[in-house]
Amino acid sequence: MSFESYAAAIESFDWAQAHEALGWKAGEKVSLGASIVDRHAGTDRTALIAIDRDGSERRLSYRELSEASNRFANLLRREGVVAGDRVAGLMPRGPEVLIAILGALKIGAIYVPIFTGFGPDAVGYRLGHGQAKILVTHSDVVNQVPADFAGKLIVVARGNALPANAIDFVAETAQQSAQFDCVLRDRDDPAAIIYTSGSTGQPKGGTIAVNFLSAIWPYITFGLDMRADDILWPTGDPGWGYGFVCYLGALAAGGTVISVAQNPTAEVTLDTIERYGVTNLATTPTLLRGLLVLDDEALTRPKIRLRAISSCGEPLNAKVVESFRRVWGLTPMDHFGATEYALPIGNYNAINMEVKAGSMGLPCPGYRMAVINEAGAELGAGEIGYIAKRADPDCRYWLNYWNDADASANLLRHGWIVTGDLGRREADGYFWFEGRADDMIKSAGYRIGPFEVESALLKHPAVAEAAVVGKPDEMRGQIVAAYVVLRPGFAGSDALSEELVKAVKATVGKHQFPRVIEYLDSLPKTETGKIQRFALRARA
Repeated sequence: MSFESYAAAIESFDWAQAHEALGWKAGEKVSLGASIVDRHAGTDRTALIAIDRDGSERRLSYRELSEASNRFANLLRREGVVAGDRVAGLMPRGPEVLIAILGALKIGAIYVPIFTGFGPDAVGYRLGHGQAKILVTHSDVVNQVPADFAGKLIVVARGNALPANAIDFVAETAQQSAQFDCVLRDRDDPAAIIYTSGSTGQPKGGTIAVNFLSAIWPYITFGLDMRADDILWPTGDPGWGYGFVCYLGALAAGGTVISVAQNPTAEVTLDTIERYGVTNLATTPTLLRGLLVLDDEALTRPKIRLRAISSCGEPLNAKVVESFRRVWGLTPMDHFGATEYALPIGNYNAINMEVKAGSMGLPCPGYRMAVINEAGAELGAGEIGYIAKRADPDCRYWLNYWNDADASANLLRHGWIVTGDLGRREADGYFWFEGRADDMIKSAGYRIGPFEVESALLKHPAVAEAAVVGKPDEMRGQIVAAYVVLRPGFAGSDALSEELVKAVKATVGKHQFPRVIEYLDSLPKTETGKIQRFALRARA
């Protein structure tokens, strides 16, 4: 479905449409597993194409995925799991991780995704804090499980030796019945605990409601523009929030999802898009910027069927948007989200709307968003403040921080959910990201957001990536320090630094130019590709 204007989409939307699409009725309990996959199990339409690291592939129809998740739910029941228990997953991309998620949801458990890039300490913290009863993992990463984990271990061995006392995922699941009566849950019950990145302290467990599937439905339909005949590739990992949303939301919409076990390089990305006829790409700015390092000849080689590109994780700079318009004739749509927010602001593939390169976009239909001050008052056009989402029950996604009442209380301000993201809203309603509250640079009385400076730097043909932070300075309080990764064929020099300074002065203002420029081989990033500015601040 497409809309001629943003106003038309807003006018036409009501939450009853989302509930009807999912088969939910007012006041009734629901099963997420049934809503996501079982509704489509009467067809042999392909649900999942999983490409392993060696290039081999496995395909599962909706019927097969439904039955496999039923078998896994029965295995969990055999192991004593009941509704409300935590089932954690330390799983690489592939069929088993989705089978485990769906099976856990069918039995009413709370699923705890854990990214496979974490070491034993980080894995152990999440298992202990979330009080996981079961950990589902893979022989490729089982050595990252701490030795003192007291719960039960279910392992995808794939021909490798099982650890002592571990349950064989493949063999034991195959012995279970393919029939399962899904456990129904209230929509305000917890469905998952997604841990934040912990950039300013220990990670917090964001508790996601069963209602999350309804809350993200506007994003799936308007943002991704997910259709039943789509082949969607969410390049992220279901161990993180955006991957979790895209995989499950796309299946709920009845489309075909591609899962690629290998971390996608630019070459792997192009090959996958062409080979599998991907029509819908949900990815990150890091991957899109990586593609642009290739020359135009390489980018225009694939016979692509892409009709939609979505990006989430950090702001999408104007240069990236303009480059994809030029080489593919497609506009990557920037979307803003967080564990606590869902995906409440964006540029929408299903809506014929103006896309202002560098802007976050407009509030998602069904969501009320604002820029507020410390007191919770909405600010006027152009004023920088906290990006806030109204805590309305219809779009309830986040419930609380698991076992952290103080942090949960601090997130709410006068009826708004506020995470510390700064932005401004212009008179036309478009939101612009200014950085995290702790990313804001205060120099000689000016408040300088890193994003505008980074965007200006990225316009220079030598710059592949850039990150800007504040560096302590006795006279100004802080000065702007830029960390730059160059494209192949360029080298850092005083002359190039002078060019970059002039570019910033010319495009965003003389008070915002970087007084320090350092050239790096790579920027420090989280596992999801977000730039770790706190690490750069420490370096500065």
